Amino acid sequence: MFFISHFLQLCFLFITLILNPISMDGISAGYVSKSQKNIDILHYHLRIDLDSEQKNINGEMKITAFKLNHEQKELELHFYGNMKIQRIDSETGQLNFQHYKNLLSIDISDIKKDTIELTITYTGSPKRSGFNGLVFGEINRVPLIYNISEPNYAPSWFPCDDDPEDKALIDIEITNDSSFVSVSNGRLAGIYNADNKRTYHWKSNYPISTYLIAIYSSKYISFTETYKSISGKELPLEFYVLPNHLNEAKKDFAEHKDMLKAFENLFGEYPFVEDKYGVAEFLWNFGAMENQTITGIGYNFISGRNFARDILAHELAHHWWGNAVGPKSWKDIWLNEGFASYSEALFLEYKFGKTSLQAAMRSKFSENFRGALYSPANLFSETVYDKGAWVLHMLRNEIGDTNFFSSLRRYYERFRYSNASVEDFKSVCESVSKVSLDNFFDDWIYSDNGIIECEYSFNNDAELKSVTINQISEKFNDFHFNLDIKINYFDGTSEIKTLRIEKVKNIFELNTSKKVKEIIPDPDGKLLAIFVKEGEQQ
Repeated sequence: MFFISHFLQLCFLFITLILNPISMDGISAGYVSKSQKNIDILHYHLRIDLDSEQKNINGEMKITAFKLNHEQKELELHFYGNMKIQRIDSETGQLNFQHYKNLLSIDISDIKKDTIELTITYTGSPKRSGFNGLVFGEINRVPLIYNISEPNYAPSWFPCDDDPEDKALIDIEITNDSSFVSVSNGRLAGIYNADNKRTYHWKSNYPISTYLIAIYSSKYISFTETYKSISGKELPLEFYVLPNHLNEAKKDFAEHKDMLKAFENLFGEYPFVEDKYGVAEFLWNFGAMENQTITGIGYNFISGRNFARDILAHELAHHWWGNAVGPKSWKDIWLNEGFASYSEALFLEYKFGKTSLQAAMRSKFSENFRGALYSPANLFSETVYDKGAWVLHMLRNEIGDTNFFSSLRRYYERFRYSNASVEDFKSVCESVSKVSLDNFFDDWIYSDNGIIECEYSFNNDAELKSVTINQISEKFNDFHFNLDIKINYFDGTSEIKTLRIEKVKNIFELNTSKKVKEIIPDPDGKLLAIFVKEGEQQ
C-alpha cells in the first residue's frame, strides 16, 4: 500500500488513524480465535451482485475448508455484524449458526468429513470505515465500486478467515449493470450476460490472503500489453481506467515492463505469471493498493507526467513482498512495506544508477522516526515505510551486495505462496551471509533506537595520523556498523576506507604518510546517520 502522505505529512495522522486496525462492535479487528486456527480455508468462490443505486450487495460465498482438528465442531469466520445472513447450506443440509458482532460461528458437528464445503447466502450494505471496506463511489457521475481491505476490512463485504496467514485459492463472479466492466484477481474465466446484467468470472491459480482480494467495477476502458518473463512465459499486462484518463494512463504505465525486468533480475520471476499483472483506477485520492495481480491506483495519480513512478514500482514490488511472501501476522508489516519502499529505490538504481539510488534514499531520510519496525503501533507510518527502507539499505551495507541480493532471492524462493516472519527473514540472511545479525536486528528492527549520531575528527600528527568516531546520541549510542570514510589529502588524492564501529568511542590509525585535508564520513549515504565534525554545530 502506498499513500500520498508518504510525502505530504499533513495527511499522515489522518491516514494512519483510518488505516490502522480498529475495534468494531466490541471485537478487535484482526482477532483470530483458537477455533479459526483449527481450520484451513482451501478455496473461496464468491458470487457478488452489486447494486450501485442502493449501495447494496447480494452475495453467495462457497467455502471449502479442511479441519486440522478432526473433532472440530464449529467453523468461525470474520463477518461484520451489520450484514444479514439468509442461510448457510452444506451437503448435510441447512446449518445452524450464530452471527454475533463481527464473528460468524457455524455449527459443523454433523459434518463428519475433514474437508468441509458450505455455502453462505447473505445481503446488506457494507459498512465503511473512512475509505476502507467496499466503496460505492462516483466520479463525474459515473459509479465506481472498489474495495480497500487492508488490514482487516475484507469481512465488511464477504465472510472469511481474515488472517493473513490463511491463504486460499479463489473464484470471484461479479455481477453489475451490463455497461460496467468488473475486474478482480487472477485471469478472466468467462463473461455471462442475462437480464441487462453482466457477470465477470475471475479465477486465480495462486493462493491469496483475504485482504488482497479485490473487486473494481465501473465503465472502464482497458488496454493490454504482453511481457515476456525471465523464464520466457508470456505475462498479460492489463490496465483499466476511466475513458478520460486513457491517454495519460498509457504514458504513466509505460514503465511496467522495465519494472518487471528489474525486479525479476533482482528477486526472481514474477510470482503470478500464470495469472496477470494489472492496474485499475479507483477513487482513493491518497494512494494505491497492491491487490494481488490487480493493483488499485488513485485517479489523482494518473497525470501523463510519470508522477506515479514510485507508487507503481512500490505496488508491483508488493507482488514479491507481501503478496507472494505474505506476513505471518501484522506485526511483520515491515516485510511488506519496508521492502516495497526500498524496491522503489532499487528500481531507480537498476534503471539509472547509484546516483538515483542515493537520491531516493535521501528523500526517505528523517531524524524523527518513532517506534520499532516490529509490531509497530501504526502499521502504515513513516517509520514502517521509510525507516523500513533504510534498514534494508543498511543491511545491504552490513552483509554486502552479493549476500544481500542472494538473501532476498532465497527468502522469496523459500516462502513464496506462503508466509514469513521477521525471524524467518533474519534466519535466511544469516544462512547466506554466515554472519550473526542479532545486534543488527535488535538495534534496528526490534527496538526504537532512533538513528546513528556521530561526532568525528582527525589527527594530522607527523608520526601518527588517526580518525576518531564517537557515537553521541542521547537516546542510543551503541550501534554496530560498517562506516566508509572518504579521505581527501592535500596532494589532491583521495581514498575510501571502511571502518568497523562497535563502541561508543572509536579511534583508527590511518597508516599513511600523507597529510589529511578532510574526512567525509559515509560519502555514499549508506547509513541512517548524522555525522558532525568536532567543534561544529549539528
